Amino acid sequence: MELADKKMGGYIERFNQMTMSMDISQLSLGLYDGAMGLCIYFYELAGLTSERKYKMTANKLFNDTVNRITYNLEINPSNGLTGICMAVNYMIDAGYMEGNPNHILKSYDDRIIQLLLFDKLLESNPSIDRIQTVLGSLTYLTARLQNIRLSRNERQVMQGVIIELLNKTESLHIDKFTEPESFSVTAYFIPYYLQLLQRMYQLNFYNCKIEKIVDGLSPHILRLYPLNKANRLSLCAAMRELNAIVGGIPGWDRHIELLKHDLDTHQIIHEFRNKDITFNRGLCGFYYLLRKTGVKREYNDLFIHKIANSDVWDHVFEKNNVYILPFSLYNGALGVILTYLHIVNRSDAMMFFDKAIGQYV
Repeated sequence: MELADKKMGGYIERFNQMTMSMDISQLSLGLYDGAMGLCIYFYELAGLTSERKYKMTANKLFNDTVNRITYNLEINPSNGLTGICMAVNYMIDAGYMEGNPNHILKSYDDRIIQLLLFDKLLESNPSIDRIQTVLGSLTYLTARLQNIRLSRNERQVMQGVIIELLNKTESLHIDKFTEPESFSVTAYFIPYYLQLLQRMYQLNFYNCKIEKIVDGLSPHILRLYPLNKANRLSLCAAMRELNAIVGGIPGWDRHIELLKHDLDTHQIIHEFRNKDITFNRGLCGFYYLLRKTGVKREYNDLFIHKIANSDVWDHVFEKNNVYILPFSLYNGALGVILTYLHIVNRSDAMMFFDKAIGQYV
């Protein structure tokens, strides 16, 4: 692995130098593909390397990004207000910055709630993308509800919004169960939905309704057997986590074992094409899901080799590359580098995606 480490070390150093000298105004504000994701990247990098220059870069990026936020942003978790607030909430929680999120995020929380309630996002036959925008925003609110210092009124308002929008989602005639054509951490709707239900259930304020929703979903879920093996793992991981929280959902233990039965992890890793290494649709996302099923160190060397030897790195430094978005946490080099460093340095520790990005998958 020495050669892979040396190669990746060179890529990371060159990438960081390029990134630290770029004009941030070229980027959108968002978490998945924009400036807020870049802020998190440098805060995480500072934590991993103890390099002061990365912390200083992160602070400057954050201040510049916050100054560009406006209230007319959309609320999607990708490039909108929800993702930006999720990032800020994470950075405070992780100790990268000081402050009370209930004060810092108050006006933005109010704006998100206003848009959820009054913009009729779930009216007029909404698309799956729009529904996932709403669910992403609800998942952000579940993250905020974990803060024990929320006022009683703020807590009740957030809970009421989640309940209303969840009920609206359940009343829609939509196909929740179609598998995406290729692997994606974010585009497979049913694992995404099960994650939200799990987080709501842990907050213990609407559990009877959630149990009824799960009962209604269950016959359909027990017929699912995704063709893409990485998507199969995604469904398996989401079912496993919800089943552990709710407890003893009829038929789920058996189906989880069925989904896991012929998953040859070594083969799946090799099936990812050379350039498919990003978090959202590639190898790094598969690593994240694999950890959620309890597999940790066994395949680390293979992940390191595949990431370091990807042809993507030949294109990251090009101005008009078509293979990867360099400054993207979900779809580009940022998420890949953080995943690689996690594997190399602390594969048993909680991953950044577990805490922050995991809120949306």
